[in-house]
Amino acid sequence: EPDEFLQRLNLGAPTEKIESKELSKKKKGWNRLVNFFCTFVFDPFSDMYYYWLSIISLAVLYNFVIIPARVSFKELEEHDFFTVWFTIDIIADIMYILDFLASFRIGFLERGLLVKDTKALSKKYVRSLVFVVDCVSIIPTQFMYLIKDPVLPYIAPLFRIIKLLKIHRVVKFNDRTECRTSLPTAWRLLVLFQCMMMVMHWNACIYYFVSAQVIGENRTSEFLYPPERDLDNELNKYSNLSMKYAYALYWSAQTMTTIGEVQQPTEIWEFFYLTLVFLTGVMIFASVVGSIGNIITNLRANRSVFQDRLDHLKEYMGYRNVGKDLQNRIIRWFDYLWAQKHTFEEEDVLKYLPDKLQAEMAIHVHLATLKQVELFQNCESGFLIALVLKLKHQVYSPGDYVCRKGDIGREMFIVKQGMLQVTGDDGRALAELSDGSYFGEISLLNVGKNGNRRTANVRSVGYSDLFCLRKEDLLHALNDYPEMREVLKEVCLKEEKGRAPDAPRRPQKRGRFGEVGRRGAV
Repeated sequence: EPDEFLQRLNLGAPTEKIESKELSKKKKGWNRLVNFFCTFVFDPFSDMYYYWLSIISLAVLYNFVIIPARVSFKELEEHDFFTVWFTIDIIADIMYILDFLASFRIGFLERGLLVKDTKALSKKYVRSLVFVVDCVSIIPTQFMYLIKDPVLPYIAPLFRIIKLLKIHRVVKFNDRTECRTSLPTAWRLLVLFQCMMMVMHWNACIYYFVSAQVIGENRTSEFLYPPERDLDNELNKYSNLSMKYAYALYWSAQTMTTIGEVQQPTEIWEFFYLTLVFLTGVMIFASVVGSIGNIITNLRANRSVFQDRLDHLKEYMGYRNVGKDLQNRIIRWFDYLWAQKHTFEEEDVLKYLPDKLQAEMAIHVHLATLKQVELFQNCESGFLIALVLKLKHQVYSPGDYVCRKGDIGREMFIVKQGMLQVTGDDGRALAELSDGSYFGEISLLNVGKNGNRRTANVRSVGYSDLFCLRKEDLLHALNDYPEMREVLKEVCLKEEKGRAPDAPRRPQKRGRFGEVGRRGAV
């Protein structure tokens, strides 16, 4: 259900109200289905389009893995294997055709608006290079198996190499996933590992294809795959399909990573082939090392910045001979920040967003706290948004005084999380403040007999997360919304009248809201 607090602020993207038109009796069944397909357009930023990209990417990756294996290992084209691959090929080809048809209805942005004109979409797609690539990729290759030739069935999978032209769909899916996922670093690492394994897989298939199909049974070089028959012309362990691929993959990984000893080539073509493999392996190894280095650096980027600040502070405290007790308190404060993941500078993160999105983000982040603050319940939405953008997050350690009686009030505070005590001059606790409580508005607005002076002490019991609103930020917002000054003063005066100024305030037991006082007139 929509949140009433958010609805009052008029935040969020407006939902389009589509007037439902009653279909006539004739427009039912197939007519309704035809009308849907004639007007349907893919939004390239929608979840449906993203899920469709994931399905097509699986079909493309299937071809990338299976095609070289079926060309190299002829056992995969025999008996039950052939039935399985032939069935999956048909399913993948159907997905390719559906994607080809769907591409005529993929919308695009023009002047910031999604174009839904089907003629314009089809015209744009036909004029692109992707259209030519997709036309070639949907050519059926199953008819090659109909040709009666003893050799052709083993070469027929090679014709399916045109299916690999659909790689642009995988690239687009990877880009969308990297933007959508909450773990972009882990996704990049997975993609990097996948690319590395794919290159090794292709190299392994090429190695066995050259050994078994090109050179044949008469191979004698130790550089090639071992013979599958022993001296008695009987099949040995190297004739097993699993052993063939495992050996080829191990050779591919060994040569491309240049780890371990590789059998020395003896023929000229072997020297050239191994040189090409080494060069490819060096480039892959360099890209892998560089990418993993960047990933590890990004993983620890936030921690490194945080640790640098702490190290510099430690050096400063040692240089100034700061007492051990204060040093330990500061270090524990930093530990709390890291444990609670308060290391982000919100201003730096949100500064790239426009003001409207910054306000919406701030409202959603602080929604649970703001809904409990009675001071904001009757405020105008524009005024509240202006204040939310000015809230500063502060963390107080156990025993820290947020403010003391008699201090000049230059800010008010909202308790996001934690427990604070309002104390008297003798240190005795008078009230407790917890999540959703606020204090400091009396002196901030110069309401009451004490003017802008604090009227009580507020001390943090444990670690407390507070939102701070400075006086200059409040006055700046009140200049734009002058009528809000009287609203806030009226709320503050009601609070002043609601308590006896000279009566001592004793600690009270927790109520059903989980705290004693919702606000402290400080």
